[in-house]
Amino acid sequence: MAIFKETNKIPKKFKSAKECFYFRCYYTDLNGNRKRKQGPYRLRQKEAKEDEIEFLNSIKDMPTSSNMTIGELIDDYLRYQQDKVRITTYDRMKIDLRYLETIKKIKIEELTVKQFENWKQEINNKNFSTQYKNNIYKKLRAVLNYGERIYNLNINVLKKMAGFSNPNELKKEMLFYTKDEFDTFIKQETDLKWICFFSTLFYCGLRQGEALALNWHDIDFENNTIKINKSLANRLKGKNHLILPPKTKGSIRTIPMPINLSNNLKQRYNALKKYENFSNDWFVFGEIFPLPTSTIQARRDKLVELSGVKRIRIHDFRHSCASLLISKGANITLVARFLGHSDISTTLNTYSHFYKNDLTNLISHIDK
Repeated sequence: MAIFKETNKIPKKFKSAKECFYFRCYYTDLNGNRKRKQGPYRLRQKEAKEDEIEFLNSIKDMPTSSNMTIGELIDDYLRYQQDKVRITTYDRMKIDLRYLETIKKIKIEELTVKQFENWKQEINNKNFSTQYKNNIYKKLRAVLNYGERIYNLNINVLKKMAGFSNPNELKKEMLFYTKDEFDTFIKQETDLKWICFFSTLFYCGLRQGEALALNWHDIDFENNTIKINKSLANRLKGKNHLILPPKTKGSIRTIPMPINLSNNLKQRYNALKKYENFSNDWFVFGEIFPLPTSTIQARRDKLVELSGVKRIRIHDFRHSCASLLISKGANITLVARFLGHSDISTTLNTYSHFYKNDLTNLISHIDK
């Protein structure tokens, strides 16, 4: 470690100076590699020395595989994942990993089963579903597995860890609107924009992000179809919204829409075309900017209050579409394609309970 003086290659910003200074030193990084660090050019030797001290202090506390804490590994894991997953997945990951706060200071190789069980008890005390608790648990396992794979950490407790279970927890019933309930709900709406939005969710089964990403280019009035090839994410930190690729390859699809919905969308399109700055790049639901999530939820709540029907999530309109299709005898393979599921097993696992009545009807064929 030393301070060096430069008299030949003076940076342009110091062109009036006859000399400048910088520090240079060697250090070992987290992976055991020997590296060289050269500091920035400074006019004064004292400034270069301050740079050297600041750098040495920064690497003094650099974690090694033997003293790395869970918190340090989480930070490293997040940096590793940042360019490998969708931004929505990454944001969700950061939210879930916040619940590891109480064990962040524990050194990874010193983590005990007792400490893990204490953490589980803290999570159990929160009003979370068992499914969400296990989502958090899976994130913890992913971080620890990453530590074993990348840093060759010895994490014995991994083999003794188990997820959350609650034999007394009743499976949450899937909520959806029947056709009559939706009719009651939508009759309270007078704004064509909102009629089109909720009808698109109910009759076409789009995910909210898919609906919000639609531009007028995606609506084919001649063939009465909607092209779905992107998704919109909002509520992202520092961003109003972001257009992303679809959730899966199967999500890319072109689906037919009911004539009544097509007519309503066309009426809205013709009204918007009268604006001088109108473009087909405008969002179908929101004009120049997409509808905010909070505005959508507030509108739903207003219609629920006016109509007296039960309150369902925005995503439950998609479930309502699946229920409607299945109740009318739609083939499960076609339902999967319509909803944009990559694998028919996703459709079967999600909506198999809709076929309960069909099983009764099935045995009647044998009786006959």
